[in-house]
Amino acid sequence: MDGQQLIWIVVAIVVIAVVIAIVVFGRRAKTAADRKRAAQLREQARTDALGAHERRAEAARAEADAHRAESEAERLHNEAMKKQKDSERANEVSQDRLRRAAALDPDGGDSPGRRNEAPDRRESSPDRRDDEGDGESRRDPRP
Repeated sequence: MDGQQLIWIVVAIVVIAVVIAIVVFGRRAKTAADRKRAAQLREQARTDALGAHERRAEAARAEADAHRAESEAERLHNEAMKKQKDSERANEVSQDRLRRAAALDPDGGDSPGRRNEAPDRRESSPDRRDDEGDGESRRDPRP
């Protein structure tokens, strides 16, 4: 073996050692970068999980609010229906009393919708009044 072959062998060994060193250090660097990226992903996943938990809690609150609103709406609807029925009953009682009054009135009464066609002129005079309630009209002293 001559000197030139020995130089080529040494160069080849150095090149192989450099390649091995690059591969080893490259893997270590990649492993470190992967660990760092994994830590970032874990932190992001924790943040996302916390956000998801907050959104679930918010959704549960919104659902509870909706149930409360539905209950309140149902209560108000029932209250409105009760008031409507009470109003209808009061109206029926009023109409019944008007019918009974009309039936009892010997002069035919003042039933709703019925007007006296020819009112007494004394009763319609603006300067006459019946303050006493005795049926006698008196002149209004006001000018």
